[in-house]
Amino acid sequence: MRILSVDSTAQTAAVGIVENQKISALYSIEAKTHSTTLLPMIESVLDSLGLKITDMDLLAVSNGPGSFTGIRIGIATIKGLAFKDGIPCIGVSSLEAMAYNLTEMEGIICPVINARRNQVYSALFQSSGGTITRLTDDSILLIHDLDELLVDYDCAVYFVGDAAEDVFRTVNHPKKILPPTLLRHPNAFGVAMTAEKQYHAAENTSEFTKENFTEEKLSPSYLRKSQPEREREEREKKSFHETKKQSEF
Repeated sequence: MRILSVDSTAQTAAVGIVENQKISALYSIEAKTHSTTLLPMIESVLDSLGLKITDMDLLAVSNGPGSFTGIRIGIATIKGLAFKDGIPCIGVSSLEAMAYNLTEMEGIICPVINARRNQVYSALFQSSGGTITRLTDDSILLIHDLDELLVDYDCAVYFVGDAAEDVFRTVNHPKKILPPTLLRHPNAFGVAMTAEKQYHAAENTSEFTKENFTEEKLSPSYLRKSQPEREREEREKKSFHETKKQSEF
């Protein structure tokens, strides 16, 4: 299976082509604006291999958690390419995709993405014999809460993601490990591997095609409300209490 995969959930924009679980091409840059870099990156990767988008069997994208804007750009890009040429497409967890950076390691992999306010997006995965197994759902939690989450695991714990250094300094796990920088950033290989696993696990793979596609099949996984949404709710809450207070007089 030949997969074009994309990750734009973090500052690093990543595009790759993976065929039969082997890397054909990987392209990563630090991008300020994914909207102007993602399509040229895709075109560059395809051109470098003499391929066209129609040569792909599957298109894959990280659908979060991560940067709200980056998530939306990645999903819109892949949907546009997939629907135009009738190619199946699938969205995957950015956390699970990062776990594939460490498939050669044995132990617990803990991807952590900065969610601000001393919080991280995180999940736990078991890496054993080259296989990645999910242990917990994606969630948002305080960095200090990771100690409680990891206390039952008496093995090596590897931290990856843009919050890895902060988490490594904070948690108290006796077997914590901070991998080399190159292994801590998102890359398109993990996106492709996660997508292929989900694709083959589906009862009916036609659910990923344009004819049977629904918005729920590939929608953002934010895990929290956006800042404008939170600010609007605060304004509405404040307005409600002010109205109620006035009515009591």
